[in-house]
Amino acid sequence: MSDATEQDDVVISDVHWWDLAEIADNDSRVFGATAWTVHYYWAVMAQPGTVMLMARTASAGQRSSDSAGELAGWIVMSVGGSEGDVMTIATTAAARGHGIGRSLLTSGIGWARQQGAHVVHLEVDEHNESALGLYRTFGFAEWGRRPDYYPGADAILMQLRP
Repeated sequence: MSDATEQDDVVISDVHWWDLAEIADNDSRVFGATAWTVHYYWAVMAQPGTVMLMARTASAGQRSSDSAGELAGWIVMSVGGSEGDVMTIATTAAARGHGIGRSLLTSGIGWARQQGAHVVHLEVDEHNESALGLYRTFGFAEWGRRPDYYPGADAILMQLRP
């Protein structure tokens, strides 16, 4: 995804290297002990077959991600062969409940399909009810678990056949 797309006062665009520190900073607020570091984001950005997308709030009249407002969320996707993976997805506390996660996931799945993915995988903390609800509305289904993957919680393994 090389061009910014605007959806309901949110601009979704590619993450650039200059966005990584801000995203990593917000990642630590969202995920705490399991957050990705800025160094890890750099390493993932360098991997072939990955895309990083972010959502920023848009003010009236904005059409470019360069002038977009506050960071609202991000998604990192990878594709290898016919399989895609939601590596991480998050929205900031201020942006929750506004459909930004849905927009990011829609964009990420669309990118994975364009890359040839026939199935998309993800894992989610078993206690993250809002994320589980979102994933289920997309058609993701549980296929397994990783015991104690997160601090005090199992990871639910889910897949979608788009």
